[in-house]
Amino acid sequence: MKKNILYWPGRGQDTEILKEFRKELSNEYLIDIVNFEYDRGSLEPQRWNILQNKYSWWIGISLGASLEYYSYNYTELKNRPNRITLINPFSSRKILSEERNFDISSQWNFTPRNSIIKVEKIDLVSSIFDTKIPMYHGIDLLDKAISNDKEIVFVNSNHTIDEKYAQIQLANILLGKSEENAEINYCNIYKQFRKK
Repeated sequence: MKKNILYWPGRGQDTEILKEFRKELSNEYLIDIVNFEYDRGSLEPQRWNILQNKYSWWIGISLGASLEYYSYNYTELKNRPNRITLINPFSSRKILSEERNFDISSQWNFTPRNSIIKVEKIDLVSSIFDTKIPMYHGIDLLDKAISNDKEIVFVNSNHTIDEKYAQIQLANILLGKSEENAEINYCNIYKQFRKK
């Protein structure tokens, strides 16, 4: 029986973003997509129906990644995933709005970095050419998380990782498959393991 992934899309919830990435992962996992509208009503993850289900792995991009991290502690222990992957997240929406000069008055104003999560495995995927969210935001979240298995994957791409082969290579790296024969090396990995 396949394990399952909960995928958290970014703002606007465009499912074309990371389509090839999800397609590659779906060879080994069943994938559900968070399908409620972000920034509507109050931010209350403990009331979201989707978090009443058990997923072995959560993966999110941009706003979705930040919501994923923030929501972790609001999820019942029995439903928390063993692994989370954050793709180009922000650590504070207020700080990001000041850095990128946008108005958050009609958006959820939350600061994931104020939460300390404890998870078995956490991956941070950071795009080298991301012009939307500075790289330090994701590193800040990775640093705050308590985990015995942390991994950073640097991708030579933009915020949404538009290149098809970069998406496929990223999926394979996260699945633990060798990329020695990749025609183009989009991804570079840094791992940190803590001794138990």
